[in-house]
Amino acid sequence: MLEYVLTLLGIAIFVCAARVIKGPTAPDRVLAADTINSVIIAVIVVFAVYFNNQMFADVAIVYAMISFLSTIAISKYLMEKRDENAIKVKK
Repeated sequence: MLEYVLTLLGIAIFVCAARVIKGPTAPDRVLAADTINSVIIAVIVVFAVYFNNQMFADVAIVYAMISFLSTIAISKYLMEKRDENAIKVKK
């Protein structure tokens, strides 16, 4: 059963990686990278359940917090970049 779950999660990571590489816009790439991070968190949680080890769950929580903060930082950067481009166009 574990093999099937990890295989499906691996396929999800592969599909999202293709979107990160091919994504037509930067927000698409950020969203795909965030999805990859979410799937990685799911993999860590599956390992925590399989090995019955609470430490994996703690690692998943910390990884989720870091992933969230990085997504917010990148999104804020892209918003500022978009606003700068809008100001240049108006002039």
